[in-house]
Amino acid sequence: MSALIETSPQERLSDALRRLLLAANGKPMEIRRMVDILQGRGLLMVVILLCLPFLTPMTIPGISIPFGLAIAFTGIRIAFGRKPWLPGFILDRHVSYTVLERMVTVGCKIYERVERVIKPRLSLLLDGPAMGIAIGTSIALAGFFLSLPIPPPFPLTNTIPGFAIIMIALGIIERDGLFVAIGFGLTAIAAIYFIIIAFIGQAGVTQLWKYLMTL
Repeated sequence: MSALIETSPQERLSDALRRLLLAANGKPMEIRRMVDILQGRGLLMVVILLCLPFLTPMTIPGISIPFGLAIAFTGIRIAFGRKPWLPGFILDRHVSYTVLERMVTVGCKIYERVERVIKPRLSLLLDGPAMGIAIGTSIALAGFFLSLPIPPPFPLTNTIPGFAIIMIALGIIERDGLFVAIGFGLTAIAAIYFIIIAFIGQAGVTQLWKYLMTL
């Protein structure tokens, strides 16, 4: 699992996020610089930040496709035993200070709750090439689900895969296999949900076609 991330257990994630905001100093920040500031575990922490806007019940237009595909690509690299990596069009994007402040605020609130229970455990779900493939595949699938432009009225199409990615990333950062397992479960739930949506959509198209044929 060392190929995935180099952790710095001395610094809690909430403290690292606040340090990121201080480094921004009221100015927009490039995602590439965020990765550098957050050091060894920076890219997975940035992935968590990129997932935070998706934690709303409805689909977010405009950002789900590029961010979702970038996260999916990162998952594919992990599955093949490569270090996490984001493409240049994501790394070169600038995040305004206002948006960054909101993301960090939400991220700190979430993490300050989970850091009471997250801890190193169930290392068998983190170590070994087989688990690297499982983790990478789950992140890739969840990222792919994020990228799908699912229209209303289907809720939670961003929320479920977004939480799945966050749980897996937190599990890797904090060496908590239980969080990784929860992320696996959420990915499976997302897959089932999207299959149901696909069947509903297909049935709707079939009924519409039958109606048009009767006109």
